[in-house]
Amino acid sequence: MADHVATLVVDPDHTGHHFQSVSFVVEQAVLGGPVVLLTSHGARGTEEFAAHLAELHDAGRVEVVEALDGVLPATDAVAREVARVCRERGDVGHVLVMDGDQPLKRWWLVAPRALKDLPTRPRVTFMLTRYPARLALTDRTGWRLRVPKATLALAAMARRCLHRVVGFSGRDDVGTGWVVRRIGDPNDGTAHASERARWRAELDLPLDARLVGVFGFVSERRNAPMILDALVAEDLDAVLVVAGALTPEVRAWVEGLAPHPRERLLVRDAYLDNPTLDRYIAAMDAIPLLLTNNGPSGIMGKAESAGVPVVTAGSVVRAREARALGAGEACDLEVASVGRALRTVLAPGYRVTTRESDLVTPARYARAMLGTSEPRGRPDENP
Repeated sequence: MADHVATLVVDPDHTGHHFQSVSFVVEQAVLGGPVVLLTSHGARGTEEFAAHLAELHDAGRVEVVEALDGVLPATDAVAREVARVCRERGDVGHVLVMDGDQPLKRWWLVAPRALKDLPTRPRVTFMLTRYPARLALTDRTGWRLRVPKATLALAAMARRCLHRVVGFSGRDDVGTGWVVRRIGDPNDGTAHASERARWRAELDLPLDARLVGVFGFVSERRNAPMILDALVAEDLDAVLVVAGALTPEVRAWVEGLAPHPRERLLVRDAYLDNPTLDRYIAAMDAIPLLLTNNGPSGIMGKAESAGVPVVTAGSVVRAREARALGAGEACDLEVASVGRALRTVLAPGYRVTTRESDLVTPARYARAMLGTSEPRGRPDENP
């Protein structure tokens, strides 16, 4: 593959499911040439690397360069290391910055200086995870976020250090965008609710109870207390399952609960690898997503793949997606509204109506990020 250009993927943040997205990109980028991951010191020793990238690394499908300090390094350091890797290899044709919201603020300023002496400048793509794709004219908060990011992107493009910007849209959004090209968040799931009894048995969960779940990196932003309050206030016969890596604040909340609400809560405080996370989601009767970031959700995508209804609050994007795809119910971010929505999705006979054709496969997501077309002879099973 010496005549093929390399792809340099930049993601210093190993937390959450960053490296899962990197793995999707690697699987597609390696079809066209070598792939290098520029990441933070110690990333190869993390559980997330073992779960998502170790097999690809061991198979020689991705080279890993640990050269950045921390999960949010200074932008000038990122630019210098990108330039160094490009200079040393000589074959990098595309640089993909996976979480570009923070670096975008100063990339236009520091990158031209870092990249100026390269014999051949690579194409540079930034992925923005916090860019509102569709806004009402009256959404002042959204426009205050969107306009500066679009301006910074155009400034970097004018200085020839940025060539393409992509950002998440809701899975129902078929628009393409102008400055920021819209791509659908992937639906990645390996378990389905049709085997709910099997997953509950494997995970030692109650077989006959109605279960709602909060999973992944469980911080205060997940609003688990509000979900539990909603179950109690609406007098729903259901148990809240909280599983994943809990922050100290969430642990303190669990430990401080009175006996009555505590008996409605089941806690598993441990990192969940991707297959285990998928099984937890497929084992639930509903997935509440009470998050104020106005963007799509990876957990929501997994729930859609698994056929599990969601209750979403705090995001116009997720509300629009839930309605358009028949994936669940949208509500207000307050206890009574959440309780009513949970009652709706937990009612006997409630069914999601998401179609398989509505789902965005990881391969399609990765190709959209890379700006490549579907490879000949390798179509998606679910395009």
